[in-house]
Amino acid sequence: MEWKVACGAINMSLRLLIINKEVMKKEMNIDELKSELGMDVKFPQNYKYFYDKSQKVLTLKLQECGLMANMQEDESAFESWALVLKYYSKDKIETVIIDWEDIPAKEKDGTYHYNRFVYRLAKFSQSYDWVELAKPLPQMPTTLVCNFPNGEAAKQNEHTRGSEGFIECMYVEREKGNYDCINHQFPVGLFDYKVSSKTYFTPGQKSAIDIWAIKDKTFYIFELKKFGNKPLGIISELMFYTNVVFDLLSHRIQYKTDNKLKNSIEKNYRGFGDFYKVYVNGSVVEINAVLLADSFHPLITNNLLAFINNSARFKFVNISFSMQKYI
Repeated sequence: MEWKVACGAINMSLRLLIINKEVMKKEMNIDELKSELGMDVKFPQNYKYFYDKSQKVLTLKLQECGLMANMQEDESAFESWALVLKYYSKDKIETVIIDWEDIPAKEKDGTYHYNRFVYRLAKFSQSYDWVELAKPLPQMPTTLVCNFPNGEAAKQNEHTRGSEGFIECMYVEREKGNYDCINHQFPVGLFDYKVSSKTYFTPGQKSAIDIWAIKDKTFYIFELKKFGNKPLGIISELMFYTNVVFDLLSHRIQYKTDNKLKNSIEKNYRGFGDFYKVYVNGSVVEINAVLLADSFHPLITNNLLAFINNSARFKFVNISFSMQKYI
């Protein structure tokens, strides 16, 4: 099935053009923005902020470093910050515009990170009617395919005690009686038409869902953070993985059939055979995306998660976000 969202065809409305013309004149430093919004929060340094008080429009402009950074890092986690700023300043912000630098980094991996940003932004703008884009997104590939495991993940005794890998293994072992199947390190590297070293679309070497599970007709995705690690960007990471899984289950993203795929299914590496069954038969009707940690960023609350879930798209396709402590 071909990719359905023609990102390059997103049109800017006349209203958006007018808003941008005005907003771009009003760049604010962080102290000014804090004062305007009445928020005593440690804002990321690597955005440019434009705020139009009269129209209640906030523009976040990502710099080059944000386009290339890990999704959990503040400078890259635009979804997390847009959601937080909109939720905690709902009386002062009606629209959030996402802008970004025109030219991505030229480092070897730069294009892959930029492509992942494009995919994330396309999904984010589809999910919330209060999100606008400052300009059209580049065209996506006609067909995106996903990689799959070619072996088992490391076992618990191969990880340092207390590391995320150690906790993943501990959690999977502890919870296996509560699900039809549960496993970890599920690959979600995306490629243009076929999986190869020359067709990476997003970073693929280590891109994987921490923990996943199936129970009845619900698919669970867990984004895990170890003790003391509580970035706001956990929301952005989990949104990306959730959207990839949804697109896999609806076959907007595909698997290419070959002997390696058949081998991974037959040997059920990391539970992939179990996943492939629901990929084929379409039995999953709900996705529950779970923030999993011992503690969370102070801005992540049940009320914020309720706001995140208040998305017409998420409601329509039965996607919901929640949080859970692993201890």
